[in-house]
Amino acid sequence: MSDEHDPTRIAPLDCREDDDTDTDGLSEAMIKQINEGTERLVRPPAALLVTGIMGSLEVGVGLLAEYIVTASTGSEMLGSIAFAIGLVIILLAHSELFTEGFLVPVSSVVAGKMPLHRLVRFWAITFAGNIIGAAVIMALLVVAYPDMHPHLIEEARHYALMPIDPQHVILAALGGMFLTLVTRMHQFTDEVVPMIIASTIGGFLLSATGIVHSILDTLFIFGGLFTGESGLVFTDWLSFVWWVALANLIGGLGLVSALRFVQAGQVVREQKNGDSPAGKHPQ
Repeated sequence: MSDEHDPTRIAPLDCREDDDTDTDGLSEAMIKQINEGTERLVRPPAALLVTGIMGSLEVGVGLLAEYIVTASTGSEMLGSIAFAIGLVIILLAHSELFTEGFLVPVSSVVAGKMPLHRLVRFWAITFAGNIIGAAVIMALLVVAYPDMHPHLIEEARHYALMPIDPQHVILAALGGMFLTLVTRMHQFTDEVVPMIIASTIGGFLLSATGIVHSILDTLFIFGGLFTGESGLVFTDWLSFVWWVALANLIGGLGLVSALRFVQAGQVVREQKNGDSPAGKHPQ
């Protein structure tokens, strides 16, 4: 079906009848964001699961690159830059991380184009795919790179035994904020090079700043578990991931997405009130 006949798609601002509508770049970006969010929320479950699996596989590639570069150069900063390869691959391959879904899909729900349960479904299936992908890639890396075991064990114990205290909760909230900021930067351009730069920035921050991230750190914990030498058990991962994922969610929604919706409040209100030609998607 062409876009002009798609009832879920919002027309560009310059095609709308209301001459008083703000047509600046922020509003245009918000229209793009709502449309993309709707497209992502209507994907079938199998597609969501596969994109989630691929997302973690690609983060694992970045993790391997980080380890190799750090071990070869002795520079953790260079290793963090190498880790960004994983996020660039995710961008170019159109894969998905759970923490990338705190802005664009949410905008479709906030604008009234999609129901809340579609967003919850999107988060749940993407998260499940990320966990499956994390298990697969770390099982492969543990077998392929035995020299990596001490590093994986150290990182796994660090995260799995991490206390739930204000410092670490804030670090996890910042983890959600950082990747949501990357998503936001992507929304202001259709050019590939600026998107790659944004993903590189996000990957570096994710690796270099000590933030806590539910998916990346799950890879470390699974790596430690699969070595059989970490002393950890599966419930240690469960005790870690629930509160980190929640803090990631709060950080992404509260520190980026909510402010974005306030910034583009006029467009959001117009879509919610049905002032555009687009209709709601069937529930």
